[in-house]
Amino acid sequence: MQALGLIETRGLVPAIECADVMLKTAQVELMGRTLTGAGLVTIAITGDVGAVKAAVEAGVTAAARMGSSLVSQHVIPRPHPALESMVFEKTSVLSDSDPNPNLTDPLGNCDKAAGEAESAEIIKEECTKLEQITLKRLCKEEVDALVQEVGLGKSLNLLRSFSVVKLRNLARDYKELGFAGRAISKANKDLLIQKFKGYYEREIE
Repeated sequence: MQALGLIETRGLVPAIECADVMLKTAQVELMGRTLTGAGLVTIAITGDVGAVKAAVEAGVTAAARMGSSLVSQHVIPRPHPALESMVFEKTSVLSDSDPNPNLTDPLGNCDKAAGEAESAEIIKEECTKLEQITLKRLCKEEVDALVQEVGLGKSLNLLRSFSVVKLRNLARDYKELGFAGRAISKANKDLLIQKFKGYYEREIE
């Protein structure tokens, strides 16, 4: 991560508004969001220091327009790499037996976010799209099996629902993606998906 920007709001709707404004204001990447209880939502973005600062400032202004929803804000210019695993866990559980799938797409975790009355319909729609495809763990072995079971296209669609942090951690499980180390740490979601696609296309041939 070049820089980490955080905004915490009270309620999911202000958080979504902040995320939208931040992404439109500067060249930053949305890492995901975390619900911390009591209606508090934290939005995390990454990018160049200047872009992250500008985006956070714009997000704070957007939150202010929605009343007293802003709780806190913070920018970390050069976060330690270990913070990636602290912001979002590496492992996601997406199984039929688990009623609480941990998805970190921009709209957030299906189970927790569905509890937010303001976004229940949106989250319900996102959950429906993914409920037919499951992973026990986000690791190479499980993705290999999923590709064989449902095909590459559907597997890549599921991978897109994960945060860029989790996809970077997944990429480190592969030895033949064509890049590693710092290149993975700086890769955005589109590049990671392209690498996974290329890897499995070579395997299928």
